[in-house]
Amino acid sequence: MDSFFSFYKDPLFSIIIIISIIIIVAIADYTRNRFKLKEKKDSLNALANNFNYYKFDENINTAIEISKAPIQTLTFIANIYVSNGNFDEAIKIYLSILDKTKDIKNKMDIFELLGMTYYKAGFMQRAKNIFIEILKNNPRNFKVLSLLMQTYETLGEYKNAYDVISCIEELEGKMDNVKKYIKILILINDSIMPPMQREKEILKINSNITNKLTLSYIKQNNLEKFWELILNTKNIYNCIDILWNLDNPPLELIKNHKEISDVYRAKGIINDNIECDIFELETIRILNKNSSKNGTLGFKYCCASCQGIFPFETHRCQSCGELGSMNLVLEIMERKNEKNYSLL
Repeated sequence: MDSFFSFYKDPLFSIIIIISIIIIVAIADYTRNRFKLKEKKDSLNALANNFNYYKFDENINTAIEISKAPIQTLTFIANIYVSNGNFDEAIKIYLSILDKTKDIKNKMDIFELLGMTYYKAGFMQRAKNIFIEILKNNPRNFKVLSLLMQTYETLGEYKNAYDVISCIEELEGKMDNVKKYIKILILINDSIMPPMQREKEILKINSNITNKLTLSYIKQNNLEKFWELILNTKNIYNCIDILWNLDNPPLELIKNHKEISDVYRAKGIINDNIECDIFELETIRILNKNSSKNGTLGFKYCCASCQGIFPFETHRCQSCGELGSMNLVLEIMERKNEKNYSLL
C-alpha cells in the first residue's frame, strides 16, 4: 500500500496524468474539427446539389481536368459573362467548378460568386439560400451580409433585413440612414398598425435620404399632409415625377412656389405667360400652347454613384446597391391622344 501511495506522489505520475489529459483534449479537438469539416462539406455539397438542374458543359469539365489553374481561368471567364449579362453561362461555369473542386476554401469563394450572380440575375430566393449558407461558416463576411440585407429587402422581408443591419453595424459601425430606410419600409408594409399612427411614426423617422419614399407614401394616403411636406422640400426637381401625376393641385397654396407652379404651367393647369425655369418643362409649356403636337414628360432614374440608368424608380440602385443615389432624368415625349375602342 505504501508503495502505491509513493507512486501516486511521484512527480512522474503527475506528468503522465497531464500528458494524458493533453492527448485526450487534442484527440477530442481533432475529432471535433474533423466532424465540423465533414459537416461543412456535406452542407456545401447539399447546397450545390440543389442547383444541379443545370446541365454541366463537357468543355468546362475538360478544362477543369487538364488545366493547371482551372479555377482562376474559369472564374475570369464567368466574370466576363456576368459583366455582359449572360448569367446562365456564368452559373453553369460556377456549378461545374463546385462539382469538381474538393477544397473547402475554393468552394466558399465560388459559392460567393454564384450567390452574387443569382442576385444580379434576379433569382433572389436562390441567392438568399447561398448567402445564409456562407454566413453559417463565415458570419463576419461583410460583403455577403450586405448582399443578404439587400436580398431580404428585395424579397420584402424587411424585418429580416433590419436584423442583418445589426450584424453589419458590429463590423462596420453605425448605419443610421439604412436603418431609417428599412424602418420606413417596415412601417409602410405594416397592415396592423392604424394608418394615422403609421404616418406619425414614418414622419418621425423621415430624413433627407428617405424623403421621397415618405412623400410617395403620404401622397397616397393624406394629400393635405403631402402638400404641406412638398412645400418644404428642398430638392423639388427630384420630385417632379410625383407632382406630374397630380392633376388637381391646390393652386392658392402653391402660387408663391415657382418650382412647383412651373410643373403645372407645363401641364397647362396654370395658364399664364410666365416661363418655366427648367428647359424640359418650358419646352412642353410652349408646345402645348402653340403647337398641335402635345408634349408630356417621361422619367428615367440615374444613379449618382455608378451612373446606371433605370426606367423605373428604385430607392436603392439595382446595379451598385447605393441607397438614396437615384437622380431624376426628364424626357420630353409626344403625348398621343388615346382613343376608346369598344370591346364589343
